[in-house]
Amino acid sequence: MASSLSNLGLLAIASSLVLASAVLAAPQLIPRDLPYEHKGCYASSANGQRILSTATYADDDMTVASCAAFCTENNLKYFGLEYGRECYCGDSLPAGPALDASQCSFPCPGRGDPGQTCGAASHIDLYQNNLYAGRAPAALNIPYLGCFVDGKDRALPDNLLGADDMTAELCDAHCSDFQYFGVEYGRECWCGDITPKSQAPESECSFSCAGDNKQLCGAGERINVWARPWPVPSPIGDYTYKGCYTDSSDKHSLTGRVEYLGDMTHEQCGAYCDRYGYRYFGVEYGSQCFCGTEIKDVAEERPIQECSTKCGGDSSQRCGAADRLGIFEKPADAVIAPGNPPIAGAYSYKSCWVDDGAERSLDGSEYRSDDMTVESCAAFCGEQNFDYFGVQYAHECYCGDELGGSAAPEEECSQICAGIPTQFCGGANRLNIYSSTECDV
Repeated sequence: MASSLSNLGLLAIASSLVLASAVLAAPQLIPRDLPYEHKGCYASSANGQRILSTATYADDDMTVASCAAFCTENNLKYFGLEYGRECYCGDSLPAGPALDASQCSFPCPGRGDPGQTCGAASHIDLYQNNLYAGRAPAALNIPYLGCFVDGKDRALPDNLLGADDMTAELCDAHCSDFQYFGVEYGRECWCGDITPKSQAPESECSFSCAGDNKQLCGAGERINVWARPWPVPSPIGDYTYKGCYTDSSDKHSLTGRVEYLGDMTHEQCGAYCDRYGYRYFGVEYGSQCFCGTEIKDVAEERPIQECSTKCGGDSSQRCGAADRLGIFEKPADAVIAPGNPPIAGAYSYKSCWVDDGAERSLDGSEYRSDDMTVESCAAFCGEQNFDYFGVQYAHECYCGDELGGSAAPEEECSQICAGIPTQFCGGANRLNIYSSTECDV
């Protein structure tokens, strides 16, 4: 009997201790020492959309701390608990008002702090994650241009890469042969050589990169874009890069010789124009080479990045673009001054000569060419065994066996040959006359 009373006494004492313990552990819903802040109880959806939907998971041992850790790992600013076992993360707070706290009444099933609630059916306990590190475009060692619109007409149209570990660094490496690159839709990388045009607010590039949730990777039809510094082309012999200029088929900026090569390079164009003594050469549209003695007044200098087409023979070089000419210049003192070759084939130079258009000084054969040189005229007239030939008005050649007219001052024959800038080809109504060695003027 005494033993029974003793046991009853012990049970009473134990019950008192349990009750005291329960009172001491009274619910304290928001632990003050944890890096998150309770924002209230909210409806979990608004206008048919979940208020937090970027990342989610469910767990029969759910706690506030485990949900906080999950959303911190995903670098998301807000998290919430619903239906006792569901965790949701997102970037923004709901616009609607908070509900009464009693409407988020489901206890969290995990071993968290007693008294914590994990929302309810269609109701969510919402928290702000104070460990949120923020997201921004990656800080690379090249300039960031901004957020741009990217739709049907691609801002950067080349070399798409999709990857579940996408980062700006990965895209940079992938687009190493291109001037521009950008990341979009969280996992896409695009490259290009043309400057994107339609800029968008930075806030519209809001997707985390799949490979680094602290980086931004565009959004739907929005792309974060970086630009490599545009390289200035290297010198080619005595030629140095002067700039990118406008050009058109009816008003060329350089009006000398022209060459087209599928494997065009700066070196090939420079050698071609240097061979004929031109001070300037320009490359255009990947495969075109133009020479000139001057840059015509119609040419307008443009930003270097508008000359963005890769050269057909060297993808590391840029060869102008459509209606854009990348021009190189030789110093004036490196240019051979024009003159009259003393000998051209079987002919020798005699004099500048008056030529009346109504009564030609040489009335044999004639031809015109935009590639006219003294040598080509000598060959044309020599094949027909004429005693004389003359070049006139930069691109005209005349032959004859008798010479009419009279001599003129040398300075009146000052037009440069259309095909070579180091030779004179007469002038208006003026011929540079050459005769065969058997003939004198």
